[in-house]
Amino acid sequence: MAPAYAFDDCVPVVHEDAFVHPDSVLIGDVRIGAGCYIGPCASLRADFGRITIEAGANIQDGCVVH
Repeated sequence: MAPAYAFDDCVPVVHEDAFVHPDSVLIGDVRIGAGCYIGPCASLRADFGRITIEAGANIQDGCVVH
Protein backbone atom coordinates (compact mmCIF):
# COMPACT_ATOMS: atom_id res chain seq x y z
CA MET A 1 0.00 0.00 0.00
CA ALA A 2 1.15 3.51 -0.80
CA PRO A 3 1.83 6.08 1.88
CA ALA A 4 -1.49 7.63 2.90
CA TYR A 5 -1.60 10.86 4.88
CA ALA A 6 -4.46 12.56 6.69
CA PHE A 7 -5.18 16.23 6.03
CA ASP A 8 -7.70 18.15 8.17
CA ASP A 9 -8.93 14.83 9.61
CA CYS A 10 -9.63 13.42 6.12
CA VAL A 11 -7.96 10.08 5.43
CA PRO A 12 -7.65 8.39 2.01
CA VAL A 13 -10.01 5.43 1.45
CA VAL A 14 -8.97 2.70 -1.00
CA HIS A 15 -11.28 -0.09 -2.15
CA GLU A 16 -9.89 -3.53 -1.38
CA ASP A 17 -9.94 -4.46 -5.11
CA ALA A 18 -7.85 -1.44 -6.19
CA PHE A 19 -4.11 -1.53 -6.84
CA VAL A 20 -2.16 1.42 -5.46
CA HIS A 21 1.58 1.22 -6.13
CA PRO A 22 3.69 1.55 -2.96
CA ASP A 23 5.67 4.42 -4.54
CA SER A 24 2.58 6.58 -5.06
CA VAL A 25 1.23 9.03 -2.44
CA LEU A 26 -2.34 9.69 -1.30
CA ILE A 27 -3.07 12.77 0.81
CA GLY A 28 -6.35 13.91 2.36
CA ASP A 29 -9.87 13.26 1.12
CA VAL A 30 -9.04 10.74 -1.63
CA ARG A 31 -11.44 7.92 -2.60
CA ILE A 32 -10.15 5.10 -4.82
CA GLY A 33 -12.81 2.80 -6.30
CA ALA A 34 -12.83 -0.90 -7.12
CA GLY A 35 -10.52 -2.15 -9.86
CA CYS A 36 -8.52 1.10 -10.06
CA TYR A 37 -4.83 1.22 -10.88
CA ILE A 38 -2.64 3.93 -9.34
CA GLY A 39 0.87 3.76 -10.84
CA PRO A 40 4.28 4.42 -9.32
CA CYS A 41 5.10 8.03 -8.37
CA ALA A 42 1.49 9.16 -8.85
CA SER A 43 0.48 11.85 -6.35
CA LEU A 44 -3.15 12.40 -5.40
CA ARG A 45 -3.42 15.40 -3.07
CA ALA A 46 -6.91 16.29 -1.86
CA ASP A 47 -6.20 19.13 0.51
CA PHE A 48 -8.91 21.51 -0.81
CA GLY A 49 -11.72 19.16 -1.86
CA ARG A 50 -12.35 15.48 -2.46
CA ILE A 51 -10.69 13.50 -5.25
CA THR A 52 -12.79 10.54 -6.38
CA ILE A 53 -11.22 7.99 -8.69
CA GLU A 54 -14.15 5.91 -9.90
CA ALA A 55 -14.19 2.15 -10.41
CA GLY A 56 -11.88 0.89 -13.13
CA ALA A 57 -9.97 4.17 -13.58
CA ASN A 58 -6.27 4.18 -14.35
CA ILE A 59 -3.87 6.85 -13.05
CA GLN A 60 -0.54 6.34 -14.76
CA ASP A 61 3.05 6.64 -13.52
CA GLY A 62 4.06 10.10 -12.34
CA CYS A 63 0.62 11.75 -12.68
CA VAL A 64 -0.32 14.51 -10.26
CA VAL A 65 -3.98 15.02 -9.31
CA HIS A 66 -4.68 18.07 -7.18
